[in-house]
Amino acid sequence: MRDKIEKTINLPGKGPVIIRLAKTQDMRRIQMLYAEIYGASYSVSLITDREKMRSAIENDNYYWLVAEYQGRIIGSLVYAMDLKDRISKAFGAVVSQEFRKHDLAYTMMKLVLDDITHGRNLVDLVYATTRTASSAPQRLTESLGFIKLGIFPNTHKVSENETHCLTAYYTENSLKKRKSKPKIIPEVAPFYEIVLKQIKLDKAKIEDFKTVYSDHNQKVPVMEFESVTAAEFVKRRFKEIKQTDFFLSTYMPFHEPNLIFVSKDAKTELYLHYYPKDKYSVIMGGFTDKDPTVVLESAAAKLREMDMAYLEILIDAYSPAFQRMAIDARFIPTGYFPCAKKVGNKRYDCIAFSRTFDILDFRNVKIISLYRNILKEYLKLWRENYIEVVFKK
Repeated sequence: MRDKIEKTINLPGKGPVIIRLAKTQDMRRIQMLYAEIYGASYSVSLITDREKMRSAIENDNYYWLVAEYQGRIIGSLVYAMDLKDRISKAFGAVVSQEFRKHDLAYTMMKLVLDDITHGRNLVDLVYATTRTASSAPQRLTESLGFIKLGIFPNTHKVSENETHCLTAYYTENSLKKRKSKPKIIPEVAPFYEIVLKQIKLDKAKIEDFKTVYSDHNQKVPVMEFESVTAAEFVKRRFKEIKQTDFFLSTYMPFHEPNLIFVSKDAKTELYLHYYPKDKYSVIMGGFTDKDPTVVLESAAAKLREMDMAYLEILIDAYSPAFQRMAIDARFIPTGYFPCAKKVGNKRYDCIAFSRTFDILDFRNVKIISLYRNILKEYLKLWRENYIEVVFKK
């Protein structure tokens, strides 16, 4: 059961604000708050879908906090928890414009953060993805001790392309469980070095690995896929399949598959979560007897046909061959995520790779400190794989 969290703060010139767990009778007022901040462009289904919202508010695997002032909801924040994998995700933090000078978002985030990490010891780490329309969300997580891990260029597309930052809060317990000595390819090393500037980890072993597609002289063939979008069937079948080596190295927390790509010979099944509203998709797992580079390239081609704009995959940091295969399929590293994946009693580091199908656009992006370095490394690799490759042929 969740702890009951409630705190009253007296704001100068305004009076008491009550921070508490959300109730189902708050749902309409919560949606009104997000509409006030984002208009119709907010794309998180947990906010826009009333049934999903109701389920989360009533579910012990969520901490949904609200701030209430004179009967009005002026702040909202969600923590989703995976108790089995001991990981949590914080998202959806908003505060009404009128109340933004009172550190309400900080207070709300810290209340839950302290409870689930140090108080009740429910999770080993908490991660968040922060928007970049302003630098405020990045500074908020920084002030709470979150580490800067990555950046997701063009990750969502609603009214315009959005870039998000990846950040995480680590307990001592998470680092004690960490599987040491990651093996990474040279392209990933700069992202690891950026993490090392913030947190003490062992040195990674750099292992280069080449495949038949690495020199770009041989075109990656594209398989034909049929798609299945029956959501309940997809979830049920995903639990039943036996995943092959490449997909055993992947991980994607807090997503459920709602799409299958199936090859015509039925020897390849690829499971994805996709969200047409913001053209966002991630790879969850699957099985295949084909080269993973071919599978990834084929998945990207199929998603482009479906008018998706972004595809992401997380691969563990101990499989340099699989990391190379992702790059050969033109997936670019976007961040390094220590301790992300729980395997037995250990926590494995993961590397985030992404592929965007739209023109990169950073005109409205506001990012701080190390996120700038991460973006520079991403853009360097993007140029090498999408532009400078022509001069290597």
